Amino acid sequence: MDCSKKFDARPSGRGPRRQRCNEHTAQRKKELIRARDAYNRAIAFGVQAEFVIAREVFERDRWRCHICTDEVPENLRGTRLLGGAYDPLAPVVDHVVPLSKGGPHTLGNCKTAHWTCNARKHTAETPRPHVGTVPVPKVGRVALRSVSQRVSENGRVIGRPRVNIGLCCVEGCERDAVSRRMCQVHYRRVKKFSDPLVTKCGCGCGSLVPVSATFAGLYYLAGHGVQTAVRPPAQILREGVTPQAVSEYGRVRFGLVEDCLIWTGPTLTQGYGCTYVATPGRKRHGRSIQTHRLAYELHHGAGSAEGWTIDHLCGVRLCCNVTHLEAVTIAVNLARAAERIVACPRGHGYDEGNTYHGLEGHRRCRQCNTDRYHVRVHGHEFVDDPTNPSVVRRRCLTCRLIRESRIDQCPRGHEYSAENKRVGVDGKRYCLQCAADRDHVDKQGHPFLADPNSPNPRKRRCSTCLAARTEKTHCVHGHELTLSNTVVTRRGQRNCLTCQLNARHTPVHGHDFVIDPTGPSTKRRCLTCRLECERNPRVCLHGHLMTPENTYRRARGGTECRQCIRNRTRAWV
Repeated sequence: MDCSKKFDARPSGRGPRRQRCNEHTAQRKKELIRARDAYNRAIAFGVQAEFVIAREVFERDRWRCHICTDEVPENLRGTRLLGGAYDPLAPVVDHVVPLSKGGPHTLGNCKTAHWTCNARKHTAETPRPHVGTVPVPKVGRVALRSVSQRVSENGRVIGRPRVNIGLCCVEGCERDAVSRRMCQVHYRRVKKFSDPLVTKCGCGCGSLVPVSATFAGLYYLAGHGVQTAVRPPAQILREGVTPQAVSEYGRVRFGLVEDCLIWTGPTLTQGYGCTYVATPGRKRHGRSIQTHRLAYELHHGAGSAEGWTIDHLCGVRLCCNVTHLEAVTIAVNLARAAERIVACPRGHGYDEGNTYHGLEGHRRCRQCNTDRYHVRVHGHEFVDDPTNPSVVRRRCLTCRLIRESRIDQCPRGHEYSAENKRVGVDGKRYCLQCAADRDHVDKQGHPFLADPNSPNPRKRRCSTCLAARTEKTHCVHGHELTLSNTVVTRRGQRNCLTCQLNARHTPVHGHDFVIDPTGPSTKRRCLTCRLECERNPRVCLHGHLMTPENTYRRARGGTECRQCIRNRTRAWV
């Protein structure tokens, strides 16, 4: 069947699914979604609306733009139907009377148009407020020119394909248009100053300067491009500092005597002072520098601080006194900064007993580490117990007082005695009686009552279960557990002797083991096997009768005739 016969051409798209192939089913679904969105947009405008499918409009107009009367290229007749890639000549549905002016969203008001033609019509009918100051565009039709996409080093395309809609509409400008039919320079001026032929003075005074259409750089008014009054850096430092007494750290650690010169001007977020040093004769060619580094370079020469860290010996970051500054490496600077930190952020001193070093080499506070664990587990901070007898393991005073104030019983009333208590890894006490009851009640139906006469102290047994236990008179196979038929194990359990002998005897001889009462006392003998031997006596290879007295049993198993052994011995002699 032809594929066109499988396609349901009704606008509703409802119909038997078997009449459309899978490809046309997915395509129809996307078309209906786009038609639904257009219908909802028209309803939002409050105009008359009906369900309009873009493909039906394009096929009705034979793919011809109603604005420029040119046909849509063959390779673009599917790009805008289902939301494909952007192209200036792609077909779109244009409303002859726009929806913003009350035009209906009906099949009669919808026409086929190129994307660019529709955009040019929209710009001409609804101008933006800043476009009114733009000069009249050039006469003549704007030629469409495609701009090649940017390609990365590995061959991938960067960004979306760019399309230039012509040259800039400002008279005298030959640059390509980027947005609103203007180049990038004029478009930015229109957004900032509402005029594409006006810019600000380059000195930063804020004055507007009229410029030509081809000018795109910085423009300075007369006398604005050169800065005449420039304060020298030394004057900036002298006017921006105030004296302050030297810190206790600098006086004790490095023996500083002179006062600190504190910078009162702008500061950085790190706490250091900063200032702007201008270049004489040039505007906007200065540099922003930290004040303590500027003071060091003014005293020791330009570039003397290059590659070094300027350390404040007094410990005050805003100090600019050159006698309080020293050029050191970053490692020395960090080591000196660590010396000034004698306590953790929570106030615990970094003494020998309260300090340990992590894997990265940084100091860590033992008290803070203990508090974090103690708060998480016990709900309060750790307080060292002065009465703790151990010098290795610390004990919390609060936990000890809480433990002593509690009743020495579990919630069910069992006493925490030495035999009925277990201390877990978290330091809490656990009742052994409650633990035994939880398991014993589920299985036996009564609480666990420890037997004081248990032979194994490690494995307790229940006296209730022991009293309810009845003595067995027969084993599971029906053998009577007499004194001679009972074997007691090391654990005190009674086993049936007949069952043990049958387990080894039956697979070999094919009958149960019957103890011979006339057998030797050192080794049990099967009565059935003895009677069988008497009925069918065995003889050796030389004809000697294999009686019990004439049978020798080897250590590794097997039997041998004693008469034959004696005969061999006499023959050797």
